[in-house]
Parts: sequence; C-alpha cells; structure tokens
Amino acid sequence: MNAIDKLIALEEIRALMARRVRCLDEKDWDGFAACYADDAVSYSFVRPEAPEDKIIGAREIAARVAAALEGVTTAHQIHTPEIEILSEDHATGVWPLNDVLSRMRDGKRHWMRGYGHYRQVYRKVAGRWLIQEHRLTRLLLETGVEG
Repeated sequence: MNAIDKLIALEEIRALMARRVRCLDEKDWDGFAACYADDAVSYSFVRPEAPEDKIIGAREIAARVAAALEGVTTAHQIHTPEIEILSEDHATGVWPLNDVLSRMRDGKRHWMRGYGHYRQVYRKVAGRWLIQEHRLTRLLLETGVEG
C-alpha cells in the first residue's frame, strides 16, 4: 500500500468515527448501524459479572445501544487517534474519548462523565471502511445529581 493510499484510508477511518459519534449523539440508529460491518462485535457494554458478554451484528449493536440510551442525552468527543493501516482492507485504532450522559429523573439531572478509549478493528468492505470490532475501556468515571 503506497503512502497516498494510506493517507486516504486514515481520512476515511477518521470520517467513519466522526459519523459514528455524531449518529450516536443524534440517535440516528440506522446511520450508527451503517458504521459497523454486518458481523461486527462490540464489547461496549461488558458487565463485570459477565466479562465474556458481547454483542454481535451491526443491527444488534445499534439496538442495544439505542435501548441503553433511551431518554439519555449524550455528547461524545473523540480525539487524536492512533490508527495503524495493516493492509488494504484491515486497520486498527485507539481513540481517546470523553463522553457525557445526562438524564432527567424525579426532577433532577443525573449525569455521568467518562474518560477512556475506544479500541477498534476496521475492515474495508465493498470499498468502505467499517468497524469490525469495538471495545470501550474506561479510565475514569464521574457521576452526579443536580437540582
């Protein structure tokens, strides 16, 4: 893979992730699902009591995230990624992340602010880079209630 093709791949993967977090925050679940390969695997909602729990499939990932965020306002920011292009159709990435989740309950705003990383594997399918594997790792979580 030549240098120009690598630069194009890097930009396409950056745009993919920008679209993913925008669709997530705007609750565009079709757009969100379209960022994933049909057989993608997500470990975003792994529970401590079930560390091998995973979600398989773009539509299932979108459905589970949509259900988890029902009634929640989110704002995600991703920052300068480490993307490694491994071949013409395979890449990996680590994205520093901070996100805020907020919900009104009992007249009070309950919020969570998280810091961590998205760790991903990408695959190019039919000319488009897609997320093949997604993992959210948290470094710090802050929570609060206001009002």
